[in-house]
Amino acid sequence: MGGTVIDWSSAARQAARAHELLGSNQADLDSLPLRTVVRESWKRSLSSRVRSGEPPVLSEEHLRLAREHSELQRIWPVFEKLLVPAATDANLLVALADAQGTLLWVAGSNGSLNGAERVGFAAGANWGESAVGTSAPGLALATGNGVQVTGAEHLYQDVHHLNCSAVPIRNPATGRVIGAVDLTGGADAIAVHSLPLLQAAVAAAESQLLLPGIPAPQPGADFLDLCGADGPELSGTSISLRHAEILTLLAAHPRGLSNAELVEELFEHPDTAAVGTVRSEIVRLRKVLSAKPGRTLAARPYRLEWALETTVCRLWQALEAGDLEQALQLCPTELLARSQAPGIIAMRHRAQAAIREVALDRGTAQQLLRLGRQSGDAQFLMAALRELPPDSPARSLVVAEVEQLQD
Repeated sequence: MGGTVIDWSSAARQAARAHELLGSNQADLDSLPLRTVVRESWKRSLSSRVRSGEPPVLSEEHLRLAREHSELQRIWPVFEKLLVPAATDANLLVALADAQGTLLWVAGSNGSLNGAERVGFAAGANWGESAVGTSAPGLALATGNGVQVTGAEHLYQDVHHLNCSAVPIRNPATGRVIGAVDLTGGADAIAVHSLPLLQAAVAAAESQLLLPGIPAPQPGADFLDLCGADGPELSGTSISLRHAEILTLLAAHPRGLSNAELVEELFEHPDTAAVGTVRSEIVRLRKVLSAKPGRTLAARPYRLEWALETTVCRLWQALEAGDLEQALQLCPTELLARSQAPGIIAMRHRAQAAIREVALDRGTAQQLLRLGRQSGDAQFLMAALRELPPDSPARSLVVAEVEQLQD
């Protein structure tokens, strides 16, 4: 935008008139009374037969996978820290879209989130030009420039009450646009300071991308999810708790475990019967694994002879990279919460201690609040108070929660 001051009242009137002309079927697209950047966006959108209706939305599972495989997951914590607290206080939303316009994360006050969800502005929704026509995130991705859009300049009429600013995000190594960060809501979303604020946050985020990151999951690789709501899953297929325990322990010991060692890791009070139990479970586990070629479980010692990623492995990778948000997404509850195996309990305690250390050292207010409320830990909430802006309306609620926990 180059610092240009826009007459938003005039822009809104012109856009309303453009919609009238468009509805009359007498519009000459090249002469619509719109700002040039908006007119060109309308032309692109209309030429691609955009219906300008509610955007398509990913399922929860596809959204989870999109986040997991996106390099943007490394920088969402930057925007959570630099933008979300102030945006929440101003009743605005912060959204992070991928290169196709799909909103991978949306954050803000509960009231703003609920209102936006009613018009399809929510995590998983596609706000690219090809999906809903003109919007700030879609326009930023299409042009590669920071942009602002007011009310009726949107093609999608259900969002004419919203304003938005967005700035593209580039991979600093390649210069390729990989996404856009957006600020949506009332008049403050297109205030003079909004674009510079977004641009500063993007500069910080792009610097983060230059740091060593977490290796991307390999497509088709076996993944053992230890925190699923319905129990452990191996590449999308449910498996028993005992089989998940054995695979987790073997994945953590690539050189293998003897039968006696595996018994010690699995049973709090092992006896001679436990040795036979483990052998029987290994036989059953091999039958489960045989459903996919290449899954070989060797003996003497027991060891995995194929690549298996587990939640524990990815969790440590995230923590080593300082990516707390990724760690929290990987394990929103406890690792194999129902397991009483000594080896799993020890692994769980190590993970919890590491998450705690990273959170207290560099967690955002939202992350600390989430952890404090999940665990009932006043220390997380007190750390969140230090991160919240002095004038944040959330402070009084958090103080009350801390006092209640300390009573």
